[in-house]
Amino acid sequence: MPRATATLGRVVAAAMVLMGTLAVALSVVGQPSASGAGPLTLPHPVGLTAVRYHEPPLRVLLVGDSMAGSLGVGMESLAAAYHVVLANAGHPGCSLSTYGEVEIVALRIAPGRPCVPGRPQALLATWRSWVDAFRPDVVLYLGRSDLLDQRVHGRWTHLGHRDFNRWLEARLRQGVAVLGSRGARVVLLTVPVSEQPNVFPPENRPLRVARYGGILRMAAAADPRVVSVYDLATLLTPNLRYRASADDVPLRCADGVHVTPEAGIVVAADLFPRLWALAKGHRVQGGGRWVGGPVPEMTPRWYAQLSCG
Repeated sequence: MPRATATLGRVVAAAMVLMGTLAVALSVVGQPSASGAGPLTLPHPVGLTAVRYHEPPLRVLLVGDSMAGSLGVGMESLAAAYHVVLANAGHPGCSLSTYGEVEIVALRIAPGRPCVPGRPQALLATWRSWVDAFRPDVVLYLGRSDLLDQRVHGRWTHLGHRDFNRWLEARLRQGVAVLGSRGARVVLLTVPVSEQPNVFPPENRPLRVARYGGILRMAAAADPRVVSVYDLATLLTPNLRYRASADDVPLRCADGVHVTPEAGIVVAADLFPRLWALAKGHRVQGGGRWVGGPVPEMTPRWYAQLSCG
């Protein structure tokens, strides 16, 4: 774990206090909200008894952009304890809706791989190669880049415009079809509100975050046997209000966007037992390899460029 200021045990203990004392509201995995944007209250966490240590480890694939990659750093710290093999495949600037340039803090930049400008099917082809080789039992998708202003089919648009919403909904259907093509359950993570110093770009607006959560829940409701929602937004930013820390646990990196290792541990302690419960009776056979080499490193090389410690 890259931070030297806290031991794993201390952070796990703090995470348990955080989830208990703050009465965190989470979507029950596998039970999408009927309201479309509001979270469901989770009165009781799923216990360790959901973890089936007598079975092969649960294979979990984490895909999405750099927010996903940063979340995976802390989650890996608890993976072995929860009998999970985690493949952290989050890549900066690449999410399902990405088609061309995106706007980040008034800068217009091209998306990073595995996204290819003007070729949205390239991402799906890469995901398919990962799924075919690794054969995950569960796939997690987290894509803050879906909230960015971006160029789609030659026009600048964003979440909330009718045409963009339809584009995102179609891309979610396509993405779920690929990610679940070998039998995996797919869990869509809502995006927490971010806060960049001295800046309040449109993707940080709570209304846009809430609308995105509603679209994810509609995707889950359309295919509930395969798709579920995990409300990361409510866990890290209750009532869609930004916070950098809680109960002395740092949650966000210095940029106000990416997730600290401690926050990843908080999420893992709650999420891993849920994934075991979700995958009961739906284990995927074969696989366990990666495309062209070992399973991706849990701490991506680009993570060191962030100030998260």
